[in-house]
Amino acid sequence: MRGKRFLLVTEEWAGSGHRVAAEALQEVLLNMDGVESARLIGGLQTASPSLRVLSRFFYVNMLKYARPVWHSMYEQDEMWGKALSRPLGRWLSARLLRRVLQAEQPDVVIVTHAYCLSALAFAKKQMDKPFQLVSIPTDFHVNRFWVDREIDAYIVAHEYMAECLQQKYQIHPEKIHVCGIPIRRAFSLAESTPKHEWKKRLGIAPERFTVLIGGGEGGYGQMEEVIRALFTEEQPLQVVAVTGKNARLKKRLETEFAHGDGRHDLVVKGFEDCMWQWIGAADVYVTKPGGITCAEALAMRTPLVLYQPLPGQERHNSTFLTQQNAAVLAKTPQEIQNVIRRWRHSDEKNKIPLQMDKLRRPEAANQIATLLFQLESKFGNENEE
Repeated sequence: MRGKRFLLVTEEWAGSGHRVAAEALQEVLLNMDGVESARLIGGLQTASPSLRVLSRFFYVNMLKYARPVWHSMYEQDEMWGKALSRPLGRWLSARLLRRVLQAEQPDVVIVTHAYCLSALAFAKKQMDKPFQLVSIPTDFHVNRFWVDREIDAYIVAHEYMAECLQQKYQIHPEKIHVCGIPIRRAFSLAESTPKHEWKKRLGIAPERFTVLIGGGEGGYGQMEEVIRALFTEEQPLQVVAVTGKNARLKKRLETEFAHGDGRHDLVVKGFEDCMWQWIGAADVYVTKPGGITCAEALAMRTPLVLYQPLPGQERHNSTFLTQQNAAVLAKTPQEIQNVIRRWRHSDEKNKIPLQMDKLRRPEAANQIATLLFQLESKFGNENEE
């Protein structure tokens, strides 16, 4: 009897978080007994590389030049979901069937980015042996793009999302599982190490208050302005700026702040694969609120200052986390400076990890992988739109 075959479908052109979530699950699945394969693919890269290039071009330029328009489109998910799912889904499904599904014959298909979800739903009906289709939104928000009558299981980050799926989309409650956002196993292993120990390992001052600044893979968030504001503080700070794959930003920071100011220290890093070390070392993490980034910070109990959320799901992440008192939102570099100054001289910062404890799920990937392995189709599709 053959082992179970899993196929993880994601996208990386709209940010690396979706792929990181899929990789976290793949790592766990490949180490489980009874698993024959756990292949990870980019949905658009497999189905239509040219459409992937076009989609990335559109996404990047909308964020650069027309953020309000992009957010408005995201908020109209009902209209876009229905308008695009049928023609685009049917076209992409034929390609996915021909290029991967028929050869792979997966038992379970896991989706961590919604772009190809409707295509996989169409493809599922065309298979001689239909697979189980699983939707895993990697944020603290869910919309129409993540919903389809062919989906067998929804795995979400919080009970709030489960309620939304039931009430807004009439999803059977037993199809919904609250497990958290899957993050890499290293975070669950690293969470117990004290911050001063991480600082020692990374070669930075163990006793100095440390601010980590991140902007995702693209280095978003006006890092220069944030660093300039922090460098006006009277008390010394240790600032770590992680610029992702934005090589131009890294070079600018290294040039502008090459000699420091004699009071504050700055460490500039590019793309860092082992982010648990830097998040673990930080006393405060200033970042845009990507779902994976926030889940990683929650796992490490590092207080979050959210800054310049991208349109769409990041704004919803920001609203959710601030409403849960697990983060604060700053609108300007001066507000970031004020928050950090206030936290250094009060117990307010220490209250944030207590709220984070209510949301953090560092073992989410293990829990989800176990659920995926045991998944069976039990529920019909009636009462779903």
